[in-house]
Parts: sequence; structure tokens; C-alpha cells
Amino acid sequence: MNIIVGNAWPYANGPLHLGRIAVWLPGDVIARYHRLMGDDVIFLSGTDCHGTPVTMRAKEEGLTPLETINKYHEEFKGCFKGLGFSFDVFDKTHNDYHANKVKEFILELYNKGYIYEKEVEQTFCENCNEFLSDRYIEGECPHCNSVVIDEQCENCLEIIEYEELLNKKCKICGNKAVVKTTKHLFFTLSKFEKDVRRLLIRQRGWRDNAQVIVKRYLKEGLRDKAVTRDFNWGVEVPLEGYEDKRIYVWIEAVMGYLTSSIRVLEERGEDWRNYWEGEDSRVYFVHGKDNIPFHTVIFPAILAGLGIKNPNLHVISSEYIKLEGKNFSAVKNWAIWADYVIENYNIDEFRYYLLLNSPETKDTDFTWRDFVNTVNRDLVNLLNNYVTKTIGIVVEKFNSKIPESVLDKEVRNEILNTYFNIGDKIEEGKFKSALIEIMSLIKKYYKKLNELEGKDQNKYVSGIYEAIQIIVNLSNLFEPFMPKTAEDIRTALNIEENIWSYTEKKKGEISKLENLFKRIDKKIINDETKRLKEEKN
Repeated sequence: MNIIVGNAWPYANGPLHLGRIAVWLPGDVIARYHRLMGDDVIFLSGTDCHGTPVTMRAKEEGLTPLETINKYHEEFKGCFKGLGFSFDVFDKTHNDYHANKVKEFILELYNKGYIYEKEVEQTFCENCNEFLSDRYIEGECPHCNSVVIDEQCENCLEIIEYEELLNKKCKICGNKAVVKTTKHLFFTLSKFEKDVRRLLIRQRGWRDNAQVIVKRYLKEGLRDKAVTRDFNWGVEVPLEGYEDKRIYVWIEAVMGYLTSSIRVLEERGEDWRNYWEGEDSRVYFVHGKDNIPFHTVIFPAILAGLGIKNPNLHVISSEYIKLEGKNFSAVKNWAIWADYVIENYNIDEFRYYLLLNSPETKDTDFTWRDFVNTVNRDLVNLLNNYVTKTIGIVVEKFNSKIPESVLDKEVRNEILNTYFNIGDKIEEGKFKSALIEIMSLIKKYYKKLNELEGKDQNKYVSGIYEAIQIIVNLSNLFEPFMPKTAEDIRTALNIEENIWSYTEKKKGEISKLENLFKRIDKKIINDETKRLKEEKN
């Protein structure tokens, strides 16, 4: 099967914190799982380089936009590598290939009649003497009257055209904004209601929040969206008369999924359309709740306009994860930063906890107390102790050699069924349930291991052999979730490769394993919560 896993692209306007990582981590689990299944996988993401957030950050840091995107792009790559993300491509939207492809797509849509010219009234600041970029406009949502500082209302989640905002002001000088007439290009989103509706009807693997939001958009009717903007940082418009404008970041950035995958597949000599549509293809979009309309309404409409009518889209759209009961906030420094975690903790502890506590269907909360207790309970007392005890017995009592025995057929079938169950759950985006099932398997067989003392020799040998085979398969089952832990187990058992299927290691030597995880001192809870409060702005 041809698989594309597309993680949402982070803006180059600040470092990464765990609130964002928790939303993107499922993409790595899905990609690793499909590789184990033998599928052809392209796991991609990249740095979103254009738009006002980048230029605003550049001004704050006294850098040029180019210096800013290069700085954060390298920082992002380092963080994702440290967190164990297995991207095949981590691109950026500021490159010639992407820009040229975006222009090709814009021209194709224009020539097909899906992009048209229109005179519009646009916000202008007379004090600054310029048309205002979206991020420099502040106003009230026309639907709920909340203050809107972005292109989507955080309160009601409506995507807002900035001309719809009420009581607009210039963020730069604070003066009241006025309206002037100018010319822009628009995408005929309204023409693709049937395509979006068909996609919703055919969908498999969409989370409820995505379905609810798409249904609401369809009920209200899709509205055409501006393709160009008055700005000087972004992809140039490939039409005469628009030299002073740029392609709007909303359409240019989502095209990054296409441009990055096409470049990879061109290098392989493959047809990129085989990955974007067809019975033997699947595309996963992994993102937060705030990005749902872009991935389920707008981008599918663009794909339809480019002739990709039936993509097999799976939408893994998370709710929000909070931190000690409050929203993650980069501005207020209420966050756990990715680079801090990489430097100070076992990464698999955080991968496990974020997936177990994943905001799959509702908001969840990261607390240091629950994190420490969960790691000590599940990863130390259960997984670590089961694995190290079993390996220790083999090293000490069987001269480091796997004892000869035969695995009970029922045990083999239980392990085999676990692969089917966990695989289904990964494909459905049910990572918490998957981990709970794996831990239940460990708990059951750890109990059996502890009951071996006093058994006759044949039953004892059979029990140890059984425990080894459970651990062999745990190295496969944990690979998508905790790859470093899975690798450590394989190293100890001298396993050279792993697949998503029942595996049995009937003989061979194994090496002593000290610890997969170490108990976290509970004083860390107070230390980290104190540190968090002290660093809050």
C-alpha cells in the first residue's frame, strides 16, 4: 500500500513545546507502523516559512525573515530528531521547488476557472499608509463577537475573512482602520461543496471533531477564499498585475504536502498521483483541532480542482492538551519546551505518556504528578521489571541462552491477535487504547512469570521460554510508540530486524539488560512545577 503521513507544518515563529508535540506524535506512530507492515511510506512535514507570524517574529528578534526561518527550521529538525520522529521529509516552504510547483498549481486552477479576479474592499491604515496584512488587523468575530487576532476565531472556530471583522484596528499603531478598494484573486471554494460532501460520506478514520466541523461548514455553505494578499514575503503570484502581492499562506502552505511528496516520488521515478488517490493508497493528515477546516474542506477542494477527486483521507485531528490545568502558552512561557525534555529525560517516557494521555476525543491535561506516577507504574514497575527479570533469569540460570521449549498454541494465537488489534487501533487513531492493551498483555504474563517459582523443571523452562517470546514480540509492538525502548530490547535479545507480525526466537544467546527505565524520584514533581511557575512571564 502507498502511504502518505502528513503532519501539520509548524510556523517558523518560535520554539516547540509539548502541547504541539502531543498533537503531532501520532503521525510518527502511524508511519512506523505502516513501515513495519511493509507499506511504502512517505512521512512528511516541514517548516511553514511565510506569512505574517514569521515577519512579526523576525522583527521581534531583530532578524530578517530568511534568518528567522533558517534558525527555526534547524531548531525544529533537531527537536524532532531528538524526540524520535522518523520523517522521510522535513521540508520548508521557502525553496525554489515548492515555489515553482505552487505557481504551477495556481495557474492550473486559474486556467480551469477555479481562480478568478475580483475587486475587494480591503483594510488600510492611513497612519501607516499601507494595506494591512491579516496579522496586523485586530477585530471582533462577526459570529460570536470575540476578539480575533488570527484567521480563525479561537472561540467558535469559524475561519474568518478579515474583511468580515467588526471594529477593525491596526495592530501596529492601534489606530482605527479604514477600507479601500484593491484587486485580488479568489479560489472558488463554493464550487466544491459536492466534492467535500462526497469525501465526508466516504470517509473512514475521521475523528468526530473533524466530522462535526465539516458538517457545520457544509450546512452554512462554502465561501470563496482570497488567494492573494498585499504582502512582500511569500511565493510570488504567477500572473501579470500582481507583482506587489503574494500567494496567501493558507493555500501555499497546504500545497506543501503535494510539493514535498511529488519531489520525493519524482526522484524515485514514481507517479505521485498513485499515492494521492486509488484503492491502494492512503493519506493521513495529523494535526490539531484548529487546523481541521484546512485539511478537511479547503485542501480537499484544491485537490479536486487539480483532478484528485477521490483521495483516501484519514484525519487524525486532536483536541487540546493542557499543562497543569491551563492552556499551553508560548507568550506567557507556560510550557514544557521540547529541547528541555530532550536534554533532561528519557524521550520514550514522554512519548508513552503523551500517547496514553492523548487528546483523542476530548481535552486532556499534562501534570507532572501524573507523568511521574504513570512512568513509575507502567514503564518501571511493569514493563522494565518484566523484561529485566526475564532476561536476568536466562542470563543467570540458562547461561545466557534461550532454553529449548515449545510455545503453547493459545499463547501464540493471543500474541497474533494482539498485532491485529493494535494495528487496527493505530489506523483508527486510538493510541491510548492500543497502549492499554499492550500493558494488559504484559501484566498478565508478568503474573505468570512470578508464579513460576516452585514449578517443576519442565513447566519452569516452558514458562521462561514463553516470557522470552512475549518480550520478542513486545519489541515489535512497541516500535511505533517507543522506538528506542524497542531497539534496546532487540539489542539485548540479538534480534536484527523487526516486522509487524508474530515472531519467535527459538534459540540464541541474549545479553544482560540493566534497565529500560529508571524510577523517577517524586521530588521531581515539586521541582518541575516550581520551575514552571518561576519561568512564567
